[in-house]
Amino acid sequence: MDEKMDHISSLPETILHDILSRLPKKDAIKTSVLSKTWREILYTFPILSICNRESIRRSSKRKKDQQIKTFLDYGKQRLLRFSDPGLAIKEFKLKLSLTCYDLQLIYPDVDQWLKLASECDLQTLKLCLPTLKEDDPCLCYILHPGVIEARSLNKLVLKGRIRFDKEFLNPSFKFSSLCVLSLSYVLFDDEGAIEHVISHCPLIEHITLKWCYVHNPQGAGDMRISFMKSVSMHGLQNLKGVDIQGVQKVYIDAPNIEKIYYGAGSYEPSKMNFDSCGNLRALTLMNMKIEFLFTYIWFLHLSSKFPFLESLELDECSMYENINISSSQLKALMLSNCSTMHKLEIDTPNLSSFRYYYAGDDLPSISFISCSNQLEVNVRLNMTHPRLYQLGKFVEQFKPQKLLTSLSLSIHPCIPSDESFYDDQYRYWEDPYSLPPTLPVPSIKHLVILSVREDKSKYSLLVNRLFYGWCPETISLSLNPSYCTEAFIEFFYWWLLETKKPKGKFCSYCYSKSKCWLHGLKDVKVTSSVKNDVNVVDFVHLKSLLCGLSSSDNANISFSLK
Repeated sequence: MDEKMDHISSLPETILHDILSRLPKKDAIKTSVLSKTWREILYTFPILSICNRESIRRSSKRKKDQQIKTFLDYGKQRLLRFSDPGLAIKEFKLKLSLTCYDLQLIYPDVDQWLKLASECDLQTLKLCLPTLKEDDPCLCYILHPGVIEARSLNKLVLKGRIRFDKEFLNPSFKFSSLCVLSLSYVLFDDEGAIEHVISHCPLIEHITLKWCYVHNPQGAGDMRISFMKSVSMHGLQNLKGVDIQGVQKVYIDAPNIEKIYYGAGSYEPSKMNFDSCGNLRALTLMNMKIEFLFTYIWFLHLSSKFPFLESLELDECSMYENINISSSQLKALMLSNCSTMHKLEIDTPNLSSFRYYYAGDDLPSISFISCSNQLEVNVRLNMTHPRLYQLGKFVEQFKPQKLLTSLSLSIHPCIPSDESFYDDQYRYWEDPYSLPPTLPVPSIKHLVILSVREDKSKYSLLVNRLFYGWCPETISLSLNPSYCTEAFIEFFYWWLLETKKPKGKFCSYCYSKSKCWLHGLKDVKVTSSVKNDVNVVDFVHLKSLLCGLSSSDNANISFSLK
């Protein structure tokens, strides 16, 4: 770079730091070769990240010990460059992925690093250690209150084998400026410790608790740990959002909270009470047995209980057989793998997004009593091949049908034990000439086939089942070889090209005097989402696409039908 023309380097240090903060880490490091100014700017960049992954590798003990010593010296020098001249550190991230033995050896150095950082007006601290397990005998890093009790600290993120000991129960302990607290897989000495910590965060706005542990003494000299059983949050006037996972019992009394995400543990029924959170805007419940928590009336009275609720997501929740969700303010509703539900009625005049994902066998009937003209419906189903017959019934019962404009499918073969599923009333699928005239005719504008893992010998039968009576405007297939096999994509490509050829009065897909949708097919336009690719003109082009893609690609091929 010509220093005479380098006007950027003469900008104030704060602006240069802002430029670095907007670059990927690797690109930010490369700026050090531009000039001496940029090298100094990188050294004083207030977002500091230290990770041992690249500096310590598997080797002989002697060589590894030297690598650890070099890494520790490097970390100390980086922090002293801020501490000695009194420079501020806005964010300090320390990520260690060492063995249990090596971690215990460097815990004193971690103490020293955090102490140096806390003396530099530290605002954000992120400490990530290897994940703790229930049967893990390894000692944890004991988080000392004096290390991180910086008045400037407003965000604390801790993950892994980190322990809050009894020092945190000291009445004088307080995170006076902390706004964001995130704890994952950390260890507390007892159940009450976390509540004590939270209650001493007067300005807290966001709390994350994911799969935290507590000590369970089982006898002299024998200590065990288990997942936290309960947590209670109350009196937190500034609390805006919580993300809690793996805690069996949760009580939240926060008048201004707007967002709750709760993922229950699957080992036993969970209990959650947040009825006093009347200002709630977004609620996500995961892996819960709804019938043990809420009555049928709870869904009917969403508007009165939570008058500002705009987003509701239920994931892996077992439901009542008949559910009626009523809310005048709800704008987004998502149900994912909610089992045991047979009928769902939705009375939401302002709903703009409805997503329904299911991987089970028995599909429910879904109807909208009232809805917005702007409503977008996205249905994604994971089905076995023999049960595709249910799609027609599902779509027929979807009211009003015009709302269901997009349907995504993942199709899998049945297991041998499921072969008995082919009873007499479904054997007509084997012979297209015997199709009954009373089959429902679904109206789907966009059909997306996410994956097909069926045997080649059943491709023809699968397509027959899937498209008889269907009139989609577009059909999309994933080009990812992990989802749709190359053989199926080629089969489907040729099948559509053959169907658009002129036919006689009837074809093998017609029944009696009724003509199938293939008779009305005039043209097929084939395109792909592969970059710099416009049209799949011929089979050779398709083959080249399939050969050039890997399991990490997210490309698809689309058929527009006229």
